[in-house]
Parts: sequence; structure tokens; C-alpha cells
Amino acid sequence: MTHQGSWRFGSASGETYEDCEQPPEIAHGSARLTVDDNEEYVTAHYTCKSGYRLEEPQLAAIRCSIETDEWESNKLPACVAGE
Repeated sequence: MTHQGSWRFGSASGETYEDCEQPPEIAHGSARLTVDDNEEYVTAHYTCKSGYRLEEPQLAAIRCSIETDEWESNKLPACVAGE
């Protein structure tokens, strides 16, 4: 995390980004960040901790536009008890 509150991470091309605020946190889960091939979006891929599962698997990923630095999601993934 940088001093401005944004994340620093690398793309497949080796370029480092400081765009997009930290992805929203979810209870009992974590996010892994990737950059698309065109380097236009950062995607947060959510997974749940052991003993939990995604309530709606289709919501497992949200993305952030590198141009606007805003996460594009109306509803966040949720982890619920169960395997």
C-alpha cells in the first residue's frame, strides 16, 4: 500500500500500477488483484476462507477502471458458512 492509500502491484508486462484504492474487504474472504491484458482494468478476484463459500459465485470478481480509479460494483461478493 502506498502513502496515498492506493495499492502498488505489477502487471504481466512488469509495469507497476498505483491505481485504484484497496478493493473493498469482505468478511471471511480475501481478494487477489490482476490487471487485464489491455491494462485498462484491475480485477479483484475474491475467495473465501476455509469453512466458507461464496454466496453468489457470479459475484466473485469486481473490477476497477485504471482511468477513473473507481471500483465498478453495485453488490459485493459475500462469504457464508459452508463448503
